[in-house]
Amino acid sequence: MKPVLYIPLLTILILLALVFGVSEDPGRTNPISAEAAPLTPGILPVTEGFTFARAAGADGEILPLLVTGLSGAQVSAIDLSEHGADPAADLFAALRDVGARRLTALFHQAQGADGADLTQSYAWGSLLSVAGSGDRHVASGTNFIEHAEETNSQSVFNFPKFGPPTPPVTTVLHQEGALLDYEVELCMIFDRDIATIDDFDAAQKGLFLCGDFTDRAVLFRMIDVDNFDSGSGFSDAKSGPDFFPTGGLLVIPGDWESFVDNERIVTFRNEDLRQDARGGEMILDFRELTGQVLADATSTRFRYQGRAHTLIEGQEIARDQVLMSGTPEGVIFMPPTWRQMTRGVLRHLFSGGFLTGVSGYDSVVGSFIREEARSKRFLQPDEQITYASASMGKVIITVVAGEDGTAGQKTATTSPIESGQNDPS
Repeated sequence: MKPVLYIPLLTILILLALVFGVSEDPGRTNPISAEAAPLTPGILPVTEGFTFARAAGADGEILPLLVTGLSGAQVSAIDLSEHGADPAADLFAALRDVGARRLTALFHQAQGADGADLTQSYAWGSLLSVAGSGDRHVASGTNFIEHAEETNSQSVFNFPKFGPPTPPVTTVLHQEGALLDYEVELCMIFDRDIATIDDFDAAQKGLFLCGDFTDRAVLFRMIDVDNFDSGSGFSDAKSGPDFFPTGGLLVIPGDWESFVDNERIVTFRNEDLRQDARGGEMILDFRELTGQVLADATSTRFRYQGRAHTLIEGQEIARDQVLMSGTPEGVIFMPPTWRQMTRGVLRHLFSGGFLTGVSGYDSVVGSFIREEARSKRFLQPDEQITYASASMGKVIITVVAGEDGTAGQKTATTSPIESGQNDPS
């Protein structure tokens, strides 16, 4: 071989070594902008709103509770069924039945000397979801600026999310081959159906902490990367029996905008702080999201399990549906690196995939998914995710594997908040 040919050959070998010989760092993460002070959960003062919960009584009846305090893995609360609330009704009805003045008096009484006789302690794991009974909800994508940047999204979009809410201590099933990702969110429910912005303005609004899980492998295979708003992939990747963990505290604030703007939400992956934001960082607030959803009520572009769906049914957000805020920065997902894309292209060429009718795009996606699965960057069995907030409590989820997982199964109730490991520094 002539010496002059060594140089291009050597160059090719070096490039191949860079592409195939250098693996991606399995510990790489998206950067986050965390607040300096650790999160200190508490209960909203009654001058700003009321905090409610639900728990099962000894006879199986659902108890409506006025929450008066938090202490580690316990909440102190007043059983409102003893003060005029109908156990069969929702928590908006409890507020209406007992009345704001009486609830305020009960809250202050609970802080006094005879508070122990008025309240009971409930373990965090004994609380029920406050999300209601609906199994179809309205999710929002890339509604926080930094998350939009880390996912290369150009706009806020919505899609239907299917599946019942699970309680504040629960599990999520890790399927073989899944790339399971977390998202902490604010969630809003209403005391009525919402068909117009006037309905939104007139409605009483309840806020609670919630989460969203995503199988990124499904999303990578189905997403339209040029148009997230197409609805392709998101419902399939984010729906399922345990992909919607929800909190046990419902806050009905006097001023929902002020509450949302100031409320802080965080995610811990095991003991590591991975998301930290306030509701005021949302690009579209809940009123603007509602307007966007109602304006997109008739399109059937949204697909789930091979069937076409509208974003909402009957051109209204039903009172048993949840409106989700979207998530802040810090998710596990990171776009493919140039090395991953190059490896995918070369594998497509070397394997003869172009001769079998497999597109180069699908080959690159498949290669990327396999690499990410091998790296174990995404959630793995036995990991714990804790979503926590300033005024809406926490949600604790254990990742379980294969047939060992049961949706809604309760496991650990201790989080990094209780164990003192919530310092973002």
